Amino acid sequence: MRPSRKHAHKPTETTEDDKPADGSFQAMDQVANWVRFADTKATILTAGLGVVLTMLMANAGTVAAAIKHGCPAAYIVGALAGLALIAFCYALFWLVRAIGPQNNVAYKTLNRFAWPTLFSATTDQLNDHGRKIDVHTDAWRQVIDLSVLANRKFDACGRAVKGFAIFVVIGVACVATAIAFTR
Repeated sequence: MRPSRKHAHKPTETTEDDKPADGSFQAMDQVANWVRFADTKATILTAGLGVVLTMLMANAGTVAAAIKHGCPAAYIVGALAGLALIAFCYALFWLVRAIGPQNNVAYKTLNRFAWPTLFSATTDQLNDHGRKIDVHTDAWRQVIDLSVLANRKFDACGRAVKGFAIFVVIGVACVATAIAFTR
C-alpha cells in the first residue's frame, strides 16, 4: 500500500495560521512591539520636552530681567539658564537618536523580513533566496536585528529621560531664582 501524500513528506511543522511553530514569528512580533514601545516612549518624552520648553520660554522675560540686575543675579540665573540649555540639548539629542529611523543591518545578504536588504533586490534574487534560505533563518535573524534596534532605542530613551529630568529641575530653579531676584 502506498503511503498517502500527506505522510510521504512531512513539511515544516506549522501552526493554524500557517506560521512556523518554532516561535520565530511570535518572537519577531514581540520584539517589534518592543521597538514600537520605545518609539512611543520617546514620542511622549519629546512632547513633554516641548511643554517644558514652552513654559520656560514664557518666562524668558523674567529671566532676562533678573540677568539685567547684575551681580549676583546675573551669575546665578545666567548659569542656571546655561545649564538648562545644555540639559535641553542633551535630552533632544538622545530623543532624536531614539526616534530617528534606523535602516542599517549588519549584513549584506537578503532577508525576507528586513526591508533594508530588499529595496535593491531583483525578483530573481528574491526567488533564489526563498529557495535557498529557510524562512526560520530569516525570521530569527530579524528577531536579532529588532532586538539590537530595541536595545539602541531604549538606551537612547533612558539617556533622554535623565536629560529631561535635569532640564526640568534646572529650568524650574532658573525661573524661580529669576522671580526671586526681580521682586
